[in-house]
Amino acid sequence: MDTKEKDVNISQQILEKSTKGATFLMLGQLFTKAITFFLNSILVRFLSPRIFGITAFLEFILGTVLFFSREAVRLSTLRIDDNNEDEDEEKQKSNVLQTLANFAYIPLCIGIPLSIVLTTWQYRNINAYFVTLPFFTWSILLIWCSIIIELLSEPFFIVNQFLLNYSTRSSFESAAVAIGCIVNFIVVISFENNWIDFSKLASISSVIDDEMLREGVAILAFSLGKFAHSLTLLTCYFYDYLRNFKGQKKSFNIKLTKIKSRNYIGEHSSSKTINKPYYFQSDILAHFKKVYFQLCFKHLLTEGDKLIINSLCTVEEQGIYSLLSNYGSLVTRLLFAPIEESLRLFLARLLCNSNTNRRNLKLSMDVLINLTKFYLYLSLLIVIFGPVNSSFLLQFVIGSKWSTTSVLDTIRVYCFYIPFLSLNGIFEAFFQSTATGDQILKHSYFMMVFSGVFLLNCWCLIEYLKLSINGLIIGNIINMILRITYCGRFISKFYKNLYIDESNSNSFFFNFQNFKVVTLAGIAISIFNWIFIDGYVKNFHQLFINIVLALCLLATILLKERAIIMDLLNKRKYNENKIV
Repeated sequence: MDTKEKDVNISQQILEKSTKGATFLMLGQLFTKAITFFLNSILVRFLSPRIFGITAFLEFILGTVLFFSREAVRLSTLRIDDNNEDEDEEKQKSNVLQTLANFAYIPLCIGIPLSIVLTTWQYRNINAYFVTLPFFTWSILLIWCSIIIELLSEPFFIVNQFLLNYSTRSSFESAAVAIGCIVNFIVVISFENNWIDFSKLASISSVIDDEMLREGVAILAFSLGKFAHSLTLLTCYFYDYLRNFKGQKKSFNIKLTKIKSRNYIGEHSSSKTINKPYYFQSDILAHFKKVYFQLCFKHLLTEGDKLIINSLCTVEEQGIYSLLSNYGSLVTRLLFAPIEESLRLFLARLLCNSNTNRRNLKLSMDVLINLTKFYLYLSLLIVIFGPVNSSFLLQFVIGSKWSTTSVLDTIRVYCFYIPFLSLNGIFEAFFQSTATGDQILKHSYFMMVFSGVFLLNCWCLIEYLKLSINGLIIGNIINMILRITYCGRFISKFYKNLYIDESNSNSFFFNFQNFKVVTLAGIAISIFNWIFIDGYVKNFHQLFINIVLALCLLATILLKERAIIMDLLNKRKYNENKIV
């Protein structure tokens, strides 16, 4: 087999693994979200918005530490080149895996001190009411232990991520989420049914009323659930390591180990190599530093809504927004997030190694175009039918305690935020996988500006215009538009350079002509729907009408894009016949 044919096979294998990986991640997300949706739908009837507010605060601490500790390493290690013709294949594979395992120690070095500082600082500055709740100190300690345990599983995660072992990851993460939710559910239900006397466990005095005890137990249940999640994840990954890696030829050591192999200096395009033993591949370490700087500002924008709502909104409003984030972004987490992660892994493995060529660039762009079309059409369906139907459907899930709040009105506004959130996801995935270190650094400076604009918008909308949570959602939409515009320009320029010698293909956005026709059809259907049902859906008869109209719009989309759909089906059929 010649080099050209080998490169084509490698590209197709990566695409096939990534496509299957997206399916595995979606199924995993569907399984875990089905469990969490069912259990949370029961729990939400026992808990108040204030409890959801404080648990969202604890989850913010956990998510913030994990993000700053490991995200940059996860992105950077995808660029490790595993195609070294100068080394034996088994030795090369072992060296690559060991390099990945070594980099996984960086999250621990960042996460341990960061978690101590952040949890201590937040504990001292939190509302005094929550500090007086029973079990609250234990809950903070459990959250800290959860962070450390989850970081200990990072070597196994990074190796499986690099090898595109989606089924392993998906099954372990599904099991961890399911067990965590079950533990949370059991603790709350045990209290509500008096199966366990938590008042004795807490050693509290009689001045603590039942409501405070209930809130303390709810926070403890949340923390125990997170602890169980982290412990399950580490146990599963370690068992997989003992079974599939330890003692094998293509293996790695979970301890920090020196590697006797070539070490890169500089970017891949102009790198030099030396044979000096090393712990961390130098070019990947340099890239990690640039990515880490950029992700700091990205996280400020991504999690900035939580910072804002913690500062400018009441605890009840924090609970309402937490509920919206969980239910309103269900489509994003079930469908969009797995696709974005698979796209990021696919692009990083396809473009950031020594077999990168024009064919791979063309393949990456074709995948991005088809994904963007899919996102745009699905977003159109969400924008047209989401605000009209969401409040009617949500009231059956959250119960009467929440239905009296403003959550049913706010969910309609949140539906307009989801398309921007999802489209930004794949654009930034493309940027992070293809941009050079200098381009990432430049993007970081723009993220600083976007952070300032976001904070200013939120202050004006919440404090000055008194829009509360709606103001926060609008501020997030403006933030997403800025980020999409920046990455969109990068993609458009990338696309022009790729097709510089071809006619009628000089713009990334040239490929979306059919979307204009479908949009006009969607607007017509939306106007007809609003007039016919007289506003928002109020009963099942009107819901059925909306389902029929949504199917009509979906049929229009399939009709306009039938050529691409048939082409994809034919390619899949051809590949299956080739394998046979």
